[in-house]
Amino acid sequence: MTNKTIYLLIGPKGSGKSFIGTLMDQKFGIPFIRVEDWAKKVKKDRKIDNEDYLSDVFSAIERGIRHSLDMHDKIVFESTGLTPYFEQMFKSIKRDFSVVTIGVHANHELCLHRVKSRDQSNHINVSDEQVNEINKQVTNKEMRTDMQLINEGKSVEELVREMRDILK
Repeated sequence: MTNKTIYLLIGPKGSGKSFIGTLMDQKFGIPFIRVEDWAKKVKKDRKIDNEDYLSDVFSAIERGIRHSLDMHDKIVFESTGLTPYFEQMFKSIKRDFSVVTIGVHANHELCLHRVKSRDQSNHINVSDEQVNEINKQVTNKEMRTDMQLINEGKSVEELVREMRDILK
């Protein structure tokens, strides 16, 4: 294992993982790696639940994460944490790097509202029904994380203070 650290933000769609990752980049200098950019490149005309697509996505993410860690000692990226391909990638990066998982949470209605109102050029476009189904699966999975961050009803300053405590 190297002395490189990955902060992995895990939570439902719309919980604010990208927002938190961007804050970690801006406030703490930990590069936020937008893995959805890689997912969009390999998507082509496949649906988001296509098995070949999912396998390709997590292979691309792992390659990209490893490449990013060639240049940085710490990075942050995000995932809903679903699919066996996530699990395979997660186990692989945990073997070689220090991985700190941070659960990012917000209530269901707020998550759906955020997905509907966000800049779609930064995310893979999904329907309300798909958001609801994905978020239901994330909630049911109850993935254990090292830290928790509730991202609702807080100011940026409050979130930054909480992140500072997590990063200690």
